[in-house]
Amino acid sequence: MGLWLSGMRTTADRLNDNTPRTINYTPITANTATNTGTEAVALTTPSITFRTGRAYRITFKGLAQSSVANDQLTVRVHKTNTAGDIYVDSFRIVVPTVNGNTPFYLANICANTSGADVSAVLVGTYLRLSGTGNALLAATTSHVCYIEVEDIGDAADFAGARPIT
Repeated sequence: MGLWLSGMRTTADRLNDNTPRTINYTPITANTATNTGTEAVALTTPSITFRTGRAYRITFKGLAQSSVANDQLTVRVHKTNTAGDIYVDSFRIVVPTVNGNTPFYLANICANTSGADVSAVLVGTYLRLSGTGNALLAATTSHVCYIEVEDIGDAADFAGARPIT
């Protein structure tokens, strides 16, 4: 995490900027509509401000389901809409049983080094990549599907992080 230079004072702001903290948590508690091959939005966050010089952990958690065994889905987190930059990508999730829930928990480190704050909504999406079933993201009040964004520190501490633009 970021360090203080000799002579710098410890302040609440400096301490807070070096402590991971959730800045957004957006859940859904009901199943999404079914999907048969077009990327669809499962949930949308409110507008989030990604401060310049900061790194963020973006997490997408939920249950993938399909009406046909061995269908394959992908889930992603995009900036703004399904055509926006991809910040989290599952590649392929295989649903091995008919209407069975396959858990996923995905996270990626992204950083804003653009020189300006970036404000945007994030969308969690899902898509049946292969197979013939009706795919969906399953959720209930006790098994929520969610996107969480955490500020995890200085962008300089996470070389190679996915750029937020």
